[in-house]
Amino acid sequence: MSDNDKNKNEAIELAKRIYNIDHEAYKASGSALGHVFSDDRDAGIEEIVNCMETPEVRFKLHQQLALIGNMAHTIEDPIKRDEVLTEYDNTVKAFHDFIDKNGGPTKILDPIIANLNSLSLKNRMSDKHLIICISRSAASGGSHVGLNLAEKLNIDYLDSKIIAKMIRTLEITEDLNDATSKIPRTELPNVDEELIAGRFHSGIGRFLHLRNRYHGLNRRDASFFRMSEILIELSKKQDFVIVGRAADRILTSNRIPHISIFITAPLESRIKRVQAIHNCDARTAKKLLRVDDSIHAKYYNYYSGLKWGDANNYDLCLNSASYGIDGCVDLIMNMIKGEEVSQ
Repeated sequence: MSDNDKNKNEAIELAKRIYNIDHEAYKASGSALGHVFSDDRDAGIEEIVNCMETPEVRFKLHQQLALIGNMAHTIEDPIKRDEVLTEYDNTVKAFHDFIDKNGGPTKILDPIIANLNSLSLKNRMSDKHLIICISRSAASGGSHVGLNLAEKLNIDYLDSKIIAKMIRTLEITEDLNDATSKIPRTELPNVDEELIAGRFHSGIGRFLHLRNRYHGLNRRDASFFRMSEILIELSKKQDFVIVGRAADRILTSNRIPHISIFITAPLESRIKRVQAIHNCDARTAKKLLRVDDSIHAKYYNYYSGLKWGDANNYDLCLNSASYGIDGCVDLIMNMIKGEEVSQ
């Protein structure tokens, strides 16, 4: 049997496991999410195999596996839940092993920089698009560093609020296109855009839209997948700085070159900054910091499987109290330009 035949057979067997765990999780949970894959077993297995064999759509299969995992976590019977989750974890590991053995999870944007094993910073920046991901502890000035850096580089700046607005705009456009695709433009009535925005920006409207798009997944997970799609598409078209959103892990999972930076500062410095911003006492400031840091950590840890703030997960870690906002920006700029930072 040839290597191609062996890989094909392995892909089919793995696809059967993924299909089975999907239906087992649905059956055990009684979830309103429904099956991720079709009731037609042969069609479902063929869809999975096609995803595994086609680099451009492998991210879709990553999303579908995440949907199955979320459904499995809702199983009420603890014994059955552990059983299904164990099989799910083993299946996901087998999937990653298969993909790694057969060329990685996604298409490299530029074959010239496809050798990511070296992980040198120079190679991380050698693509035609410069992408910088900044994670930060609360009140460390990380967002200001990102914004100032984007301005100096004359590239786009993204954060949670900007991305949320992009998602809402795209969804409104998609819904309008779906509703009017069969109507000649000359026959379209005048549209009250504020009314449309109100309809689709409302909490229930947005929840239902995301629910339908991602098989009923909860709002936070659906938003994360939608954001991931946007970042992957943007990375093919332009340079940008993005703050937060576990963006470094999304890009790493899709073999997209980028620079990852973590910015923090001593607790005392951050407390003073919060006091100055919110005009509060030190005790209140410390409480606010703990809440904010906890939110960042839980989000990053949940979607990356790694530990937020662990230096091993970033290309560069900076203490903004030592360098200041402008100093951090200058240091990063020098690094990007390949210049030596003066001592």
